[in-house]
Amino acid sequence: MDILKMDATDYWEDFMRRNRTQKTNFETWSFTNRPNSTDMLVEMVVRGQKTAASSWFDFYDADRVVPKAGDYRMLLKRNGDPACIVQLKVVEVVPFKWVSQEHAYLEGEGNRSLKYWRQLHKQLFRKKAKMRGKSFSLESPVICEVFEVIDTPQI
Repeated sequence: MDILKMDATDYWEDFMRRNRTQKTNFETWSFTNRPNSTDMLVEMVVRGQKTAASSWFDFYDADRVVPKAGDYRMLLKRNGDPACIVQLKVVEVVPFKWVSQEHAYLEGEGNRSLKYWRQLHKQLFRKKAKMRGKSFSLESPVICEVFEVIDTPQI
């Protein structure tokens, strides 16, 4: 099978076969909230510069399961091709105002400071909240995830 033409399901099945695992708890995921940066962010993950992500807790509804440590995610490139599989190592929910400098650094973006992280994510979360008719505040819960790349497609 040509890995360059492998879709997410094929890649996941290949990963399970190669690693002799039967785990089926994986989710395909991309940085769709920032489409112009999707491939850059995915490459940062593959290189190991970005080992964390965060999302506003209110983005999750009855149809979306809140992630937990041990879950797998397949990160997708902008064109939908698989880029890597990560495993969530730490998942915690904290108020926006309590997100740590360490977490901001692990997200790997900008100058990796908490100030940069807050400016960027406050803007992203407020925009998404407005689109959903909700409001966002510094007290709003944020899901902070730390992950590790455990597989990349073999070319």
